[in-house]
Amino acid sequence: MGSSTSKGNISVFMLVVAILVIAVLVVILAELMISNGVRSGKYSNPNVATHVVRGTIYDRNGRVLALEVPRTTVLVKKNSRNTEAIAQIISITASSTPDEILRIIEASTDDFVPIASNLDAETVSLISANLEKNSIPESDVSFRKDYTRTYPATYHAAQLLYETEKVFDNVLSPAPGFDELTTYGNDVHLTIDLDIQYLLDQAIQQVYEIQSPDYAVGLIIDISTGEVLAATTYPFFDLNDSSTISESQKVSRALIGSIYRPNLRISEVKTVLDVKTHGQNSTSIDYSVEDNFTKDLPVISSMARMPDGNSSIVAVIPDEDSKYLLFIGSVNPKFYNTVPYILDSALTIIEQGLAAQNKI
Repeated sequence: MGSSTSKGNISVFMLVVAILVIAVLVVILAELMISNGVRSGKYSNPNVATHVVRGTIYDRNGRVLALEVPRTTVLVKKNSRNTEAIAQIISITASSTPDEILRIIEASTDDFVPIASNLDAETVSLISANLEKNSIPESDVSFRKDYTRTYPATYHAAQLLYETEKVFDNVLSPAPGFDELTTYGNDVHLTIDLDIQYLLDQAIQQVYEIQSPDYAVGLIIDISTGEVLAATTYPFFDLNDSSTISESQKVSRALIGSIYRPNLRISEVKTVLDVKTHGQNSTSIDYSVEDNFTKDLPVISSMARMPDGNSSIVAVIPDEDSKYLLFIGSVNPKFYNTVPYILDSALTIIEQGLAAQNKI
C-alpha cells in the first residue's frame, strides 16, 4: 500500500510540474507574439544638442566673410496682467509703438507672442533692466536666442560665398551632436584675399557704370599656385539682404562657362578651402566649381574667348616676373568700341592698388 501511495504522489507531482512548464511556455509564447519576437525595454530620448551654430567662413588672411551672430527675440505672455506696461517698456527699443505691440498680442493665439526680434545683447540687457525696475514677473516675458547669418563684406565675393554656403552646407552645419548643448559647425578658409577682392570689385564697378553691360566678371589668380584670390560678378548683391535677388544673379559667372580660357599656362585653377573642425586641427581640401571635391581641379577652359560683341582682357601683373593673372570680361554689344579703354582703366586700378599694398 505504502509503495502505491508513493507512486501516486510522484505522478501527481510530475503532472503539476508539467502543467507549470506548459503554463510558462504559453506565457512566453504569448509575449513573443505580442512583441513580434522582440522584448521591448524602456525608451528614453537621447540628449541631442538644441542648437547648431554654423561655421565661420574666412579669407586667406583670417578675415571673416560669413559668421553666425546671436540675436534674441522677446516674447510676451498673452494673458499677462502687465501687457500695457510691458508694451511701453519694449517700445522704447523696438520699432513698434505700445498700441501696435498690444494689437499684436491681442491678435495672436499663442501663449507667448513674439514682439521684437533680431535684438542684440545690449538691447536685451536694457529691456531686462527696465522690466525688473517695473517689477514685471519673469514669467510674463521670455527671451529666445537665435542665430543670424551675417556677411561683413556685404557684396564682396558674394557669388562665391553663396556657392560655398551651398556646397559646404553639411560641413558648416553638421547634424546636432549627442550629449552637448550646442553643436559647432566647421570653419571654412577660402584662398580669397579680401584686399585684392576690393580692388577687383572697384574696377568691375567702373566697367559696369561706364558700359552698362548685361553683366561683367572678374577673376584674379595666383600664377604660381592656381589659387583664386578674387572672383566677382556684376551686378553685385548684398548677401545680408538677398531675398529679392534672382537665382541667376547669384551665380558666380567668373567660375563657370560664361568666361573662357584658350592658352594660359596654369596647371590648375582652384579655390583651396581649409576646413577647420571646431577645436581641432585644420585640414585642406580643394573646391571644384562643379560642386565636387577634387584634388586636381581642371583649368577653366578657353577663358579669353567670349561671344561676338562681347569683350575681355587677360593680363599678367606685373609684366616681368608675373605673380597674378587678371581676367576682366563684359557683355554688351552696343559699346564694343569703347571697351578696350574701359578695361585698360580697370587694369590700372588693380595694378596700382596691388602696388600700394606692396603685393607686387
